[in-house]
Amino acid sequence: VKVGSEKTIDKAKSFAAEELEVNAADVEYQAGEFRIAGTDRAISLFDVAGRQPEARITLDATEKVGGPTWPNGCHVCEVEVDAETGVVRLDRYTTIDDVGRAVNPMILHGQAHGGIAQGVGQALMEHLAYDAQGQLLSGSFLDYALPRAGDVPAFVTALSEVPSTNHPLGFRGGGEGGITPALGVIMNAVVDALAEFGVTHIDMPASPERVWQAIRDASAAAPAGR
Repeated sequence: VKVGSEKTIDKAKSFAAEELEVNAADVEYQAGEFRIAGTDRAISLFDVAGRQPEARITLDATEKVGGPTWPNGCHVCEVEVDAETGVVRLDRYTTIDDVGRAVNPMILHGQAHGGIAQGVGQALMEHLAYDAQGQLLSGSFLDYALPRAGDVPAFVTALSEVPSTNHPLGFRGGGEGGITPALGVIMNAVVDALAEFGVTHIDMPASPERVWQAIRDASAAAPAGR
C-alpha cells in the first residue's frame, strides 16, 4: 500500500502540474492535495484524477516489495497439576514478541491475549469427539469445551520492536504471536510437571481424564520400588 501509493502520487504529480500550469518539480503533495510550493494554489488528488480522460490515465499502481517477514518471540508458562484428579491449572503465562514496528500496541496485545486463550483451549480442553460410526459427539458448545475467563490467568505480554529489513515500514506479522507458541509451551509445562511420575508424553487436549490416565499408566509401567 505504501509503495503503491507513492507511485500513484508520483504519476499524478505531472498531471497536477498541468492543471496548475507549472513544472512538476514545483509541485508538492501533502494530505491529499497537490500544491505549488510556497503558494496557496492547490488541487486535490481526487480532482486531478477526475479531470483526466479515462483513456489517458488511471491513477493506480502495483508493486512487489521486499520479501517475507518473520515475527519471533518467547513464551513461558507455569502450570500446576492435581495428581489425584488430573486437573491442570495455568498459573502464570509471560510472553515477549518481536513484531517489527508496532502500529497499534494495544491491538497487538489484544491479539496476543486472544491467541494465547485459543492455545489454552486447544492444549487443555477442546476436542472433536466421534463415535464408532463417525458421528460427531461434540458438535455444539454444550459438549465442546472452550476456555472461559476463569481458566486463564492475567497474561503478561511485551513487545520487542526490531524493524524488519524486508518491509518498507519495518512491519512483521503480529496476529499469530499467541496461538502458535501456546500449544508447545503449555504441553511442555504439563509433561515437565508430570516427569516425576514417569510421564513423557500426553496428546492434546490434556484433559483431566487424559492426565489422570497418563499418571496411572506411567506408574503401572514403572519398575517395582520406584
